[in-house]
Amino acid sequence: MPYQKSLNEALGATGIIPKNYWEGLENLRKRLRMSEQKAKEIFYGTVKEKLRIGLEKAISDNKKKAQPKGSESGDAGEDPTVTKGAGTALGIEAGNPSGNELVNLVDLYSKNSIFVENEKVFNEVNQVSLLGQTGRAEIKNSTKSKIDYSYPVNLDGLFNKKITTDMYREYLVECFSVKSQNEKRKLFNNLDKLGPILGLNASEIESIHSSVGSVVYKQYLSQALNKGFLDKSEMAFLSNIQDTLSMSSSKCSEFIREAKKNKVSVLIESIFSTAKVNADRVSDMRKIAKQLGVDLNKDLEISSDQRSRMFRVEIDNAIEKGKITKENQELISEIQSGFGLPDNMSKKILLQCISSRCESHLVNAVASLRKNSNEDVIQEIEKMLSFGDLLPIQIKNSIASQKERDELFSIYQTNFNENLSQEQYDKKVQLLKLMLGIN
Repeated sequence: MPYQKSLNEALGATGIIPKNYWEGLENLRKRLRMSEQKAKEIFYGTVKEKLRIGLEKAISDNKKKAQPKGSESGDAGEDPTVTKGAGTALGIEAGNPSGNELVNLVDLYSKNSIFVENEKVFNEVNQVSLLGQTGRAEIKNSTKSKIDYSYPVNLDGLFNKKITTDMYREYLVECFSVKSQNEKRKLFNNLDKLGPILGLNASEIESIHSSVGSVVYKQYLSQALNKGFLDKSEMAFLSNIQDTLSMSSSKCSEFIREAKKNKVSVLIESIFSTAKVNADRVSDMRKIAKQLGVDLNKDLEISSDQRSRMFRVEIDNAIEKGKITKENQELISEIQSGFGLPDNMSKKILLQCISSRCESHLVNAVASLRKNSNEDVIQEIEKMLSFGDLLPIQIKNSIASQKERDELFSIYQTNFNENLSQEQYDKKVQLLKLMLGIN
């Protein structure tokens, strides 16, 4: 048929008819006395064949993705999903680089102006507050329009549905995993058009968006939470994923909540993976849990024994480092709240901690005394006093004889810190007397 032959020649290898060819095709149609409807049917049929060939090529290219790939360079720009040198940024497997042949299908469609535009007009009602009149408002109606596109030609029925859904899924993954910012923008701009061209309906597209979106959302959350919090740019990107893929707000909120809980849970597992619980790691975990709004008891159901152990380790370390003193005990309440312990339990642990550490430092001081190491004696006594200052108690320990206690007191008196004021010195001496049981 002359008209179809001319169409094929005009479409050429690219599948895009140059602008100056359209007038010639219209003149040919008139010479052939062909109706516009008949010409449109031939045009659509020819385009459908071009689309079929394009998708077959895309499928062929997609099969090559399992082949080893060389390293590629790309302009990462300021894309929050890209980590320099990290390869596929979100840890999900991408299809072919550069968006593959599927982009060409959309180009063929758009550059040949095949889309049919349908303008929808609708009324929008807004309640506008009246200036200077608190509590009063007026209703304003406005007319707005929205352009919807219909797709008179698609590939529905030419391929197995699983093939077209898999290809669309691969393309969507590529949208998120491609490293180049420019390429990413190009792929996303074509996303809403590709599904209908492949012959997928709204329900099928939504299902793919939901499954891929869930993976992308969770992967990105996991990476972003490595530092212990989500910043504004990361929340904006997550919101962009949600909007682009039309994911429900409740599902996305659940993903964020679960990711935060998982982050803290992994930190706790790491803390107890070693025989000795590290105080700094406990403190970091507690602060991250607070920042993420994760309750160790209600959200993670961490046992009372584990929470008590972490509380004691952090309290012990904070007292030793001087972060908790008789004058500054706010941190105790903060740590207690972080581990969700009741007052009676935290007080009991605090008492056990102070008693145990005081006895331990007294034992160490006596050992240093027996080695004639006065410097070590002073260090142990100072540590003992830092705990005793919080809860002054007499240490009843049979290891230290009364004579040794007197000697310890004497050494401290003659080797005290000269930077102390008289008042500070007197307080420490009186506390040491009480703790050693010296009258």
